[in-house]
Amino acid sequence: MGTLFYLAMGWCGTLYPGWWKRFFKFPQPPPPDPEPWRHIGTIGLGLIAGLAGGTLFHGRILDDQLFAGQAAIASGLVAFATASIVTGLASSFKR
Repeated sequence: MGTLFYLAMGWCGTLYPGWWKRFFKFPQPPPPDPEPWRHIGTIGLGLIAGLAGGTLFHGRILDDQLFAGQAAIASGLVAFATASIVTGLASSFKR
């Protein structure tokens, strides 16, 4: 059940390509339509990053008293953050 939770958090943490461009107001030509494999690859990368981040963090804090009773919640948040960071960096690269 934890694996499915981490996969879901990884999917939710996947950022859309070019999300960081909204902070810069430079005039830019409209981008061409990306090929569908890029979106599928980004979602797959988010799933893998979320699963890895959540599983590794959960294994690390399992016996820690600070996270007693909240290990699943904290691991889910780490899975979400890991997927957001990894897919954000990956989507910032051009083809």
